[in-house]
Amino acid sequence: MQSLAQACLVRNYAFCMIYPLFRRRYDRPVVGRTKEVPMKRFIVVAAGVASLLLFGLSSAGAAPAIHFTEPAAGEVLDCGDTTYTVVSGEIAIVLHEGTSASGNTNFTGTVTPRNVVLRDAAGNLYSLRGAEWFGATSNTNTGGFQATFTGKFQVISQGEGTVDSVNVVEHISFNGKEFTFDFGTCVAP
Repeated sequence: MQSLAQACLVRNYAFCMIYPLFRRRYDRPVVGRTKEVPMKRFIVVAAGVASLLLFGLSSAGAAPAIHFTEPAAGEVLDCGDTTYTVVSGEIAIVLHEGTSASGNTNFTGTVTPRNVVLRDAAGNLYSLRGAEWFGATSNTNTGGFQATFTGKFQVISQGEGTVDSVNVVEHISFNGKEFTFDFGTCVAP
């Protein structure tokens, strides 16, 4: 297992440049959130993907996936009126990148919680289930690219079921087409 820092040093330029952009926290609470904040995320992601096109990825071909974990304790999940703090558990991260013979590139990443326990301000405990997925491709012949982010998490209370959720999809394409669907009650972590 590699740490995030080791993975960045070894060969995951795409992950190290793009993944933190997807994990940016919104600067407004969920209630009353406007479309400006996801748009800012996409602008930053587009800049990161553009840098991939300029500097390129390592010539990996079909490199094996990289698997590692990070502790989650201390992270915060903002759900409008309720804020949850992670008290234990970890996140598992799987990354894969590739380059075709023609120079086209792709990368994907999946983040899943493992035994993550959340606590609200009243001291109640919850579990977190779900995953985040992100990926991008670039075409060296056309200069085109596309990037997609999906987040689907459930905050689960024993005996009550799902009490809050992250349910978001974001996409951007080189041609300027982009969309965001956000039907959750929480801000994507």
